[in-house]
Amino acid sequence: MSDRSYPKLLFGRTGLWIAFLWGAAEATLFFVVPDVFLTLVALFSFRDSAKTLAAILAGALLGGSVLYVAGERAPESARSVVLRVPFVSASMVAKTRQDLEQAGIWIMVTKPRPGIPYKVYAVQAGRYSRFSTFLLASALARVERFAPFWIVAGLAGLIFRRTVVLYPRRAVAVHAALWIAGYAWYWITI
Repeated sequence: MSDRSYPKLLFGRTGLWIAFLWGAAEATLFFVVPDVFLTLVALFSFRDSAKTLAAILAGALLGGSVLYVAGERAPESARSVVLRVPFVSASMVAKTRQDLEQAGIWIMVTKPRPGIPYKVYAVQAGRYSRFSTFLLASALARVERFAPFWIVAGLAGLIFRRTVVLYPRRAVAVHAALWIAGYAWYWITI
């Protein structure tokens, strides 16, 4: 059972649009993962968060498709744009290019490099894969990446259901603190 009175923007069409747009934005030029939103929804309602996950995935596939096409049509320009995203480096582009050359597009699913954003793979994928194969590999890679955080947040929401419902602002504050700490650690270590 979810407390849909707080926060309302998590549920319904508004929440799904936020999820879709965040998924598309992060797959292209935004640098904060949509897991932040997904885990918040899962904390309040694991059932509703499945729809959120689907919307994020759809957005991510759209964003990845945009970069795939841009990378095919104007590879240098597209890579240059991706390199302007905060925390994306030339060494990430070089590492993924090497991985794609050696193992093909399925490297995103079988052995992605930790800490390297999907957008870095997507912008280079056109040289190593047909579009349909890229979409399939992307869908699997994105779900594989989103699922652990989604499941942990859903379990936390179930375990702490009473606290989440009685003190939703505290739940949001703890959620935000955990993500801020996680990002701080990530940005320090990359």
